[in-house]
Amino acid sequence: MDRMAFNAGKLSKAGLAAIGLAVMAIPATSAFASAEDPTAKLSEEQAEQARQIFTDWSCGQCHSLSDAGGVGHIGPAFDGNDGLTHDFVVGRITNGQGAMPGFGGQLTDEEIDLLSKYIVQAKK
Repeated sequence: MDRMAFNAGKLSKAGLAAIGLAVMAIPATSAFASAEDPTAKLSEEQAEQARQIFTDWSCGQCHSLSDAGGVGHIGPAFDGNDGLTHDFVVGRITNGQGAMPGFGGQLTDEEIDLLSKYIVQAKK
């Protein structure tokens, strides 16, 4: 009986150690996943994909962005707009504001992220 209690104690200590290591690894994994630089230059393939999203969702009807052929005057101009940051653009595309509709749930998070990076990179 004592031997079984001893083995059970070893297993629970080993189990707790494994859980502790797993819990400690989660923040490290999350840090690497979010450490991607949103200002990193997009590849030409990524820029073309984002340009296509901009066109397919008619962003250029309201916003000017010469790289994508956007000539709209309803929403803020992207060209020359130094106030645009990746996080700001992600928030606007996702949630909208005023006349701007929110596209969260219509575009994937990945598409919103790519489009946001593109807008911030392509503005002149």
